[in-house]
Amino acid sequence: MFSLRSRLLSLLMLASAAAPLSAAEKIVEATDDERTFSVRSRLKVEGTLLTAGVDGKSTSLKTTVDGKLTYLERRLPPGGRDAEALRSMRNYQLAEAEIAVGDRKTVSRLEKSSQQIVAEGRREGVRVYSVTGPMTYDNVELLRTPGDSLALLGLLPLTEIEAGATWTPPAWVLPSLTGVEAVSESTLNCKVEKLDTQFAVVGFQGRIVGAVSGAVTKIDVKGQIAFDLAKKHIRQAVVEQEEDRAIGAVSPGMKVKATIYVDRAPVAGSAAFSEAILSRIPINTEPQQLALWFDAPWGVRFAYDRNWHVFHQKDNVAVLRLMDAGSLVAQCNVSQMPTLAPGAVTPINQFQDDIRTSLGAALKGISEAAQTKLANGATLYRVVATGEAQKVPMHWLYYLSIAPDGRQTAFVFAVESRLVEQLGQRDREMVESVLYVGSKAGK
Repeated sequence: MFSLRSRLLSLLMLASAAAPLSAAEKIVEATDDERTFSVRSRLKVEGTLLTAGVDGKSTSLKTTVDGKLTYLERRLPPGGRDAEALRSMRNYQLAEAEIAVGDRKTVSRLEKSSQQIVAEGRREGVRVYSVTGPMTYDNVELLRTPGDSLALLGLLPLTEIEAGATWTPPAWVLPSLTGVEAVSESTLNCKVEKLDTQFAVVGFQGRIVGAVSGAVTKIDVKGQIAFDLAKKHIRQAVVEQEEDRAIGAVSPGMKVKATIYVDRAPVAGSAAFSEAILSRIPINTEPQQLALWFDAPWGVRFAYDRNWHVFHQKDNVAVLRLMDAGSLVAQCNVSQMPTLAPGAVTPINQFQDDIRTSLGAALKGISEAAQTKLANGATLYRVVATGEAQKVPMHWLYYLSIAPDGRQTAFVFAVESRLVEQLGQRDREMVESVLYVGSKAGK
């Protein structure tokens, strides 16, 4: 089912054997193309991940990824210019990845509730969201691959071309293709390697230096596209990407080589793309559509925006870090607390005493202590503490969420005092979205 590499090589060989074409051709897919495409891709990654040690030395772990994606895709009206003109609706039949890091092996799969996806071109990569509600961080990462079928369209030339023609795509194309956010250096060149009566084969090669989630990143990329001249669409593609990323505030470093094979073919229309469904997709995406769900193993679910990154997670604690414009703004520790009897609450004075004990000499004072009853019946405490950590003025925003059945979850936001305004209301938005799901559990 996924022998895409051999199929692509066979197609390229057929293209080279066909009769050459002397006339100029235009190879582009119209923005108003209403066809439905079946897309299959296979991602292979090999290399090492680098993690920071307590002694300042990094640890290298061998890593491999074997990803498989199958989906139907139909273009949506442009949402803007350049990368934002690329939008599509997708229905995923398969999305999974086998991941090995050191001795640990995991399998990531797309949840059935997130099969209906909107993909939107952005300069920093293709952005995806589910039309049925928030996705998880893992599911978003699963669908973000180099050489995305939507981003590949940016490589096509804007003018007619002949065999041997060369061009430089617009500056937004390579960041969108690779997912690099803050670009300091970028070069990308395309060339028509073969042109005949059936296919145009376009080779491309480039390098980009910048940052991903604040981590310095260098990527070398090359590949080929086979464009069907009769049916006017990208038929197949192969993309090879070598990435060297430094250890960042929210992610490990990596030195990996990724290869992705993409196969696209027009198919009969799908009920998943009915006019009733497509008409409900807004041109301008709302913030709530981009929210992510975090599901804690102790029966707690909360929403957060995509600037938060899951940095660490264990059975009863999780650490999230907030990145904004490539800089670390705040850290949030989420932890399970002992379960109380139904209807009981921890006294807020006891909560404040626990904070004083935890911060010790770093604490200078408590400037706010408030208690709120939320619409879902939960009791929420908010305590704002100020002080210093390593001579840096700090704010610590403590929250304790207590469910009617006695389950408790604590949130601690640590933010430098000068960045409190930049944090804004994102702490409140996270804790006020808490839902208690499943059965009562706790210590």
